[in-house]
Amino acid sequence: MTAGPRSADGPVRAVVFDLDGLLIDTEWVFADAASLLLQRRGVEYDAAFMMSILGTPGRVALPAFRDRFKLPITVEALAEEYKRAFFEVLRSDHAPLMPGAVALLDRLERAGIPKAIATSSSSEYVTTVFGPHGLTERFAAVLTCDDVTHGKPHPEVYELAAAQLGVTPSAVVVLEDSAIGLRAAKAAGARCVVVPHAHTPRQDLAAADAIVASLAAPELWALLGVA
Repeated sequence: MTAGPRSADGPVRAVVFDLDGLLIDTEWVFADAASLLLQRRGVEYDAAFMMSILGTPGRVALPAFRDRFKLPITVEALAEEYKRAFFEVLRSDHAPLMPGAVALLDRLERAGIPKAIATSSSSEYVTTVFGPHGLTERFAAVLTCDDVTHGKPHPEVYELAAAQLGVTPSAVVVLEDSAIGLRAAKAAGARCVVVPHAHTPRQDLAAADAIVASLAAPELWALLGVA
């Protein structure tokens, strides 16, 4: 952990999880699907651009993707093409849980700390990709892009998560993997711990209350009061 909490002090009354790249290892699927789609169109892949849109909802990311690569296609058609590429890539493998995910859920439950998921993905996606792990029912709320008007980095999804858990945002610790998610959490007034992965730009994480190596990090457990 690089730093202790720098936002509101006090006990952790709820924990809200991002999904992709935080609970499940899917960032490689998003990247491979984009690469496959572009390869079929003879367009060169841009890894830096893909990193810049990680964590944004599809309604924001898809128009940006189309414009960046100058694709002669409607956003609706692009969404269908990308969805097919995504599940084609996913069929060759699966999206495993990130290390420490189940152990952390167990610890939070033993401590009586409620938890939610707040993701930029759709409810259909959550059911298809995360549902098979059998963990969805362990969350008091699962909020998706279908539940909000504004996607991350707007704070709406984290404000809504706190409201559904019956706590103020300042009593929430958000667990995120992206700079965009971090911005959303901090804008909501929550504390935010970042668990970066290979695609997370480290230079954009200065606002994090802490940065830890994984969900299994003892420093994270201590911060959450579940060590």
